[in-house]
Amino acid sequence: MKLLMKRCGQSFGISAICGLLVNLLIEIGVRFATGDEGFVPLAPEFVAFFPSKTIAMEVNILLYGVIGAVFAAAAYVYEQERLGYIWQNFIYFLVTSVVWIPIVILVWQLQRYPQALISTLAGFAGTYVIMSYAGYRITKKDVDRINRALAQEVR
Repeated sequence: MKLLMKRCGQSFGISAICGLLVNLLIEIGVRFATGDEGFVPLAPEFVAFFPSKTIAMEVNILLYGVIGAVFAAAAYVYEQERLGYIWQNFIYFLVTSVVWIPIVILVWQLQRYPQALISTLAGFAGTYVIMSYAGYRITKKDVDRINRALAQEVR
């Protein structure tokens, strides 16, 4: 449990910082390219939930952290040897989707902004590819370890 909490905390911090940096780069890029000094890289519908744009941005950064923490916590499923690799991937997808889909759709309102929605979905797809590959490597290593043990037992 202690290791899981450590992973979640680290992932929360990393995800929050990455979200902050991505939004900073988007804001600087758009302001530089368009000269729009009032641009904020948040959906107006999201900003409307808060008394100020800065509070909206701060909550947005925390949401990135929450998503990262959940992705880290859900990775625990890959350590469950009694589950098959396909089930591990399916459970990982379900658990993480329960968190990020409501944030993306209900909170961030990205369905109203196709470019933002597509890039966000691509980011999540990339994350699932990385996690599937990592899970595959863990499974492969476990199978190799079991096969070595069986080979030594046969001798």
